[in-house]
Amino acid sequence: MTNGSPYILLAEDDPDDCDFFCAGMKRFYPQVGIHTFQDGDELLEFLDKCTWPSLPALILIDYKMPRLTAPQVLQATGAGTRYAHIPKIVWSTSERQKDIDECLSLGAVRFAIKPATGYELNELINSLEAWLIHGGGCGNVRMA
Repeated sequence: MTNGSPYILLAEDDPDDCDFFCAGMKRFYPQVGIHTFQDGDELLEFLDKCTWPSLPALILIDYKMPRLTAPQVLQATGAGTRYAHIPKIVWSTSERQKDIDECLSLGAVRFAIKPATGYELNELINSLEAWLIHGGGCGNVRMA
């Protein structure tokens, strides 16, 4: 599924948010590929076809999508699955503590508020370096 370079899976049903993120990633990390999906079902179908060495470096999931939501994707890719080791970040326009707590308890390494400006997008993308380049993360961190 990949040529050996790290890549991200992005499940996002808003085309503008998807384009915004992809453009920012291309600017900072042109070597990192991005596979985009309209919903969690498509993302899970893709993951099921991946072999172990070709799994993504990171999964970014919109909190509220049609069909499968971020919490449902987190459950399907969490503890006890072959995807449990993949860092998962949920992003949303919601700042509801209940949503944040739910996603973190289901294994998300971060809950990020969707960036509204280019500066906020740059901050979010730069914070992904630990997972994309170094293969590690900073634990359960809420980024607003």
